[in-house]
Amino acid sequence: MGLFDKLLKGAVDAIDNAAAKNGNGPTGLKDLFNQAMDKKDEAINGSSSTTASSKPSTATTSSSSKRSNCAYTRPKYTTPQEVLDTASIPAKPSREIEFEIYDGEDAEIRVKITFNLSGDFLETCGDVHYLASYLPTIDDDYDSDYSDSNTPLFGVYDADEEIIYNMAEKFDNGGVPDDAMMFLPIHDMDPRVRFKAKIENRGVVKYFYYCRLYDYIPNSKTCFSVSYPKNVVGTPLEKKLMAAVDETVRTMKREVLEVEDRPFR
Repeated sequence: MGLFDKLLKGAVDAIDNAAAKNGNGPTGLKDLFNQAMDKKDEAINGSSSTTASSKPSTATTSSSSKRSNCAYTRPKYTTPQEVLDTASIPAKPSREIEFEIYDGEDAEIRVKITFNLSGDFLETCGDVHYLASYLPTIDDDYDSDYSDSNTPLFGVYDADEEIIYNMAEKFDNGGVPDDAMMFLPIHDMDPRVRFKAKIENRGVVKYFYYCRLYDYIPNSKTCFSVSYPKNVVGTPLEKKLMAAVDETVRTMKREVLEVEDRPFR
């Protein structure tokens, strides 16, 4: 992703976060941004091995086929076999991860979040609370800008995907989400941990926990998630990835560090 794309992504994230804090929920801008990036990648890669099989035929010149030739084809994501095979490698020792959030009616409460994450994940640059790529065969000497849509990705973020946000909102209002591959309410962890689920969104599977990290910003619905291509589903690697997320949520702690005094608000 080039500098301009990163700046644009940062602006999209800032707008979505501001909308959530003001009670307006997800704006949908991130989905539009991701679609634009997919179309850009497709244009750059042309008839690469990942998209060639899905390109429409241009043999006919009828108006209907012209419309079909112009239709957007979503890229196909596939985790390579050598990555699938890493399921048999014992996970590296976990390490403690921490980041801070600001809670309160006017963001006056500084809060530290900590959790343990498998050493198989290495931190990656991103505009979320925390992001890490599944790189079990690489040591700490690597490019933190590394990004690959076919590599499993762990993240802690305030949900901006409409499907996840709506699931959390429905659950908070006493309903049961019905549009998930897997859904299970959580009763044996920190009360902030509400449920875990698995969904497919834009060709990628996400296994996640919905956690209420904020006390005063109810529209910020935080997820601890790992995402991966569909060919990982049902494999030993998927079990390994899910176990890593389970550990992060089981060890998660929330600590208030500071409450700023603002008597003249």
